[in-house]
Amino acid sequence: MAPHIVDLTRVIQPTGPDDERKFVVNIHNALAEIPGKQRPAGEWYVMSDVALMNHVGTHIEMPFHCLKEGADLAQIPVEQLCGEAVILDLSEAEAEFGVTLAQVQTAAAKAGGIHPGDIAFGRMGPTKYFSTEGLAWLVEQGIKLMGVDSGGVELTHDTTHANVNHLLLFRAGIPLIENLTNLDALNQSWVHVYALPVPVSGLDAFPLRVIAVEN
Repeated sequence: MAPHIVDLTRVIQPTGPDDERKFVVNIHNALAEIPGKQRPAGEWYVMSDVALMNHVGTHIEMPFHCLKEGADLAQIPVEQLCGEAVILDLSEAEAEFGVTLAQVQTAAAKAGGIHPGDIAFGRMGPTKYFSTEGLAWLVEQGIKLMGVDSGGVELTHDTTHANVNHLLLFRAGIPLIENLTNLDALNQSWVHVYALPVPVSGLDAFPLRVIAVEN
């Protein structure tokens, strides 16, 4: 039987140049750059330049996002971006200050536990982010990559912009993927994940394609 492959990536729709989270696509006649070349009638041959905010769509954030000496997109080993992932079903979890430690542990137990070197993806519900205690427990289990199908994990009630939860992950060397999608299309609590961004030196984040494979 062929494996069940699920794309966990949101489609990015190009925006206008003044959007806060912009992704602007400018299409050019590629032959205009080659002197003496003419495009035959009906031929389509273009190149594009893109102007974007790198935190757009399904994107991965590296420790360099909040740590000056943290790893950037080119410094994360590819082995850390692929592997077995546990899908934490937190779709019913609701808490005033983030998904609680007990809710995280219950979801992990239902999925069969978490082991060092696992990837953890949170299928979020009414509460779109984690309590620091709940996220710290995941870090303590030894996860190598974190992902959520919401806009992030940060404490929304914290007005200091201290990035407490981001730093909790990044100080442990754990990248964060935000805005996953289609986690509800998975049939299993454990899947094999490939999450591969372009390796760009000196860049803190970038959109990426995330694929889950169920056997």
